[in-house]
Amino acid sequence: MGTTVSSSRAQRFNVGYHLNSWDLAGKDNDAALAFLAAQGFSMFEVLASTTLDDTFTRQYMGLGPRPPVNVMTDTRFFERLAVFSRAERTHGIQLSSLYVNAEYINDMTFGRELDQFEVLCRFLTAAGSRHLVVGGGPSAAPGEDHSREEYRDFGAALTRVGQIAADQGLMLVYHPHIDTFVETRGQLDRMMDVVDTDLVGLCVDTAHLQQTHSDPVAVLRDYLSVVRYVHLKDTLDADRLSGRARYEAFCELGAGLVDFRSVTEVLLAGEFDGPVILELDMTARKTAEQSCLDSIAYFTGELGLLLTAPVAPGRDAAGAGQ
Repeated sequence: MGTTVSSSRAQRFNVGYHLNSWDLAGKDNDAALAFLAAQGFSMFEVLASTTLDDTFTRQYMGLGPRPPVNVMTDTRFFERLAVFSRAERTHGIQLSSLYVNAEYINDMTFGRELDQFEVLCRFLTAAGSRHLVVGGGPSAAPGEDHSREEYRDFGAALTRVGQIAADQGLMLVYHPHIDTFVETRGQLDRMMDVVDTDLVGLCVDTAHLQQTHSDPVAVLRDYLSVVRYVHLKDTLDADRLSGRARYEAFCELGAGLVDFRSVTEVLLAGEFDGPVILELDMTARKTAEQSCLDSIAYFTGELGLLLTAPVAPGRDAAGAGQ
């Protein structure tokens, strides 16, 4: 075991876990929530997975051939939301946010996306959440970037969604993600120039930035004042990978390339007190439970961090309890 991170600052953030490893594999989410609560997590995040944000929107992400569409019926979607809404009552674990994809700059679908955001924001508020995590937007053509007009329209759309979230007492945070509108540090910089940061904050995901050689430590440090949410996620070398293989390169914390010691130093020194979510997608190497336990062991043993902050979060209601 290495030396844990030392800092004169106390940890102010609480920690949750993402349901991806169970949810994407079609496993029982209720059982997963019971497992996560038993490990000491106070919160969780999960994909919204509506037909609009998943089946339709994610088709541009370059994942290659996909299995037949698993249509999200309204009854199945309500059943899904019911599991998440009663998680605190049943298991003592709080819904931190839903993760929602959209295209934003497709005039034929944006109206429906706004309707979806309106409803999901109301659900999150009722569930006691304080953030809405969003991603998406079509990626730029290989070797190119989006036009100035596309950035303008994208920023205006995000700001509009941010106002919907704010009207419901939520903070919108955008998640740079491979195969979407914002993948790299350069694209992130351009996006931040065209959004209202009072309405649009950042969700920094360490693995997605690492895969595009966009130093997650530097991004976190430079944008800490507008970072409201963090995904701690690791990845193996994905330089020669493409499509679905890049997603299969994600791994347990400490098993990949991300410099989590420096990430931790930035979070502690900056007194970050928003939600921090440990995350891993599906893995064929281990069970979801074992991957989770391995990441907890690294997080607490190697980094010397806790799943519950010893100092109560204080920047906003979002940091406290979720």
